[in-house]
Amino acid sequence: MDNLFAIIIPHNKHNKANGIFNHNLTCTLFDNSSSASIEVPNKNNFIYLAKYSNKTTNISNNSQPTKQILAMPITGHFRVDNKDDLAAICKADLSNKNQFSSKDEHAFFTTYKKLGAACFSKIKGNFQTVFWDEQSQKLCAAIDPFSSRSLFYLELSGVLYLSSDAKTLATITNIKLTVNKVAISQWLAGRPTPNICMFNEISRLPSGHYLEYNEEQGVKITKFWDIDPNFSINYNDTEQYKSHFFELLKTSVESRLSTEHSTTKPTVFCQMSGGMDSTSVTAIAKQFMDGKNQPLHTLSHRYKNTQTCDESTNINNMISTLGLEHQYYIDLDEYESSSFSQLYPTDFDSPGIVLSPKYHQELALMHSLGTNVLLTGNGGDETCWGHSASYRSRLFKGEFGVISEVIKACNELNEPVARSLYKLFMPSSIQNLVKLARQKPINTNECPPWLSPQALMNVSAENQLFTNPFSASFDPAKHARYHGLNTTSTYNAMRSYQKVASDYGIDVRHPFFDADIVKFSFAIPEKLLIQGAYPKWLLRQTMQAYLPASVCWNKHKVVFDHHFANLIRANKVELRKLLSHSGLQDLGLVNNTVLLSEFDAVVNNPDSYLNVDMLYAILTQLWFQTHCI
Repeated sequence: MDNLFAIIIPHNKHNKANGIFNHNLTCTLFDNSSSASIEVPNKNNFIYLAKYSNKTTNISNNSQPTKQILAMPITGHFRVDNKDDLAAICKADLSNKNQFSSKDEHAFFTTYKKLGAACFSKIKGNFQTVFWDEQSQKLCAAIDPFSSRSLFYLELSGVLYLSSDAKTLATITNIKLTVNKVAISQWLAGRPTPNICMFNEISRLPSGHYLEYNEEQGVKITKFWDIDPNFSINYNDTEQYKSHFFELLKTSVESRLSTEHSTTKPTVFCQMSGGMDSTSVTAIAKQFMDGKNQPLHTLSHRYKNTQTCDESTNINNMISTLGLEHQYYIDLDEYESSSFSQLYPTDFDSPGIVLSPKYHQELALMHSLGTNVLLTGNGGDETCWGHSASYRSRLFKGEFGVISEVIKACNELNEPVARSLYKLFMPSSIQNLVKLARQKPINTNECPPWLSPQALMNVSAENQLFTNPFSASFDPAKHARYHGLNTTSTYNAMRSYQKVASDYGIDVRHPFFDADIVKFSFAIPEKLLIQGAYPKWLLRQTMQAYLPASVCWNKHKVVFDHHFANLIRANKVELRKLLSHSGLQDLGLVNNTVLLSEFDAVVNNPDSYLNVDMLYAILTQLWFQTHCI
């Protein structure tokens, strides 16, 4: 994996420095790996930055490790989209310089030298970096707001360690780790926080934050990006919103097609299902690639044995509409003989990061075709879906026609009208009173029944720490969307894929997770995101000229609950044994009797669907038993 590492050791601890540099780093980072590293000259500290790649697959013809020296005290992954704007701000030439590995790195470092930490909020793109600020004598690290990568840090005996891989920190420091019960509780509840580490001794730098460190002040973490709840965009008609949104999405896709580091013209891949998000990205990418007279390759999944998950009809319609000529498929049914633990091996970083063989199959295929960029539709739900609470907001603002809109949508979707009206328009406080009257338990966190009282307290306490700039009472839709944006499980999929993709030299990019698109989605009226039977209403309106109607106006989102339920039933013996382990129950976090009862209810009913909370509980047990015992 393409990892970063940094360490800063006071000179008065020279004995410790010698041991770390001469043994720990060499064995951990550079054993059978390629690397780029620099030791930063400094009178007060030993400072060391490294970028190394532990190849877990044989994908390179050059098996000999290489070691290069970085000319500048900075390392990381960079894609800077607004270099011209930054050049104007810095009044500097940001063309590529020999001492930097890329124009993006040069733009990033030069902007920091000019603006200091204020630069992070002005840089558009994706970055994950560690560097030394000679002027302020600080080690700095930063990660963009929607990164699929990670940065962990650990301060131990006056030494600060940073790495993009938590296991690297554990190995180098040889520290005894203890599990973070709050993090475990959140996973067991099906509501993990992406910015929390699974171990008490290691911390994760949250997305959209930067870290500063020196011996005197210690570690200081600062947020540099967030949604401004007071920022709004108001146009006179829908066409203006569509035009603005389309320009943002086009710009985002074009920026992510950049392949600056390549000396040749690499192939570009798009993940393409039959849904709105990936097809929108593919349609726009196809336009750009046609303009360059270069092919666009697409990769899709097929589920021949689970028809409810198969989107072949929509995929074929996309191929016909766009004239796609380079289409590849992964047949997921071929993994039916794999055990669950073989199919979803968990990474040390968290239960949700899985290094699946199907990911390796996909990325090995792309690598064999010369690909180093893959675009996905991740982020489309978080930025475009909208939220059902917007119907209530519209009603409270006097828009009484929203009731008939919901009734019509219920009839179109075959949903119960009375129940839908009750859930959408009745305040939650009254719904809770009704539950009390019926002697039904009220679970304000909507947690699964297998959580222990201690785990419920952990989840509740962590939720109370979450700061939301939108009012739950007066702006419930944006309140819910903001919470979802910051806690979405999509980050698990992104991190999983990027961890595997780094082995193949592929950068996975997500155009919908763009700061300008996210800001736009929170600044426009919520009505534009969801209307009647159509979430992603503005996206559909915007893309209807580019997508087949079967995709653009499809009312039914494909879900994979039935697919996972079949997978659970096929592996019920393995998984029941996994869930029977007493480790998490001994920690006081789960009631195994309740968990196993719920599990049996799924596997013994061939028509049942799998609640995602059960999948999270399985992954948590698998992670715990793999990495903590």
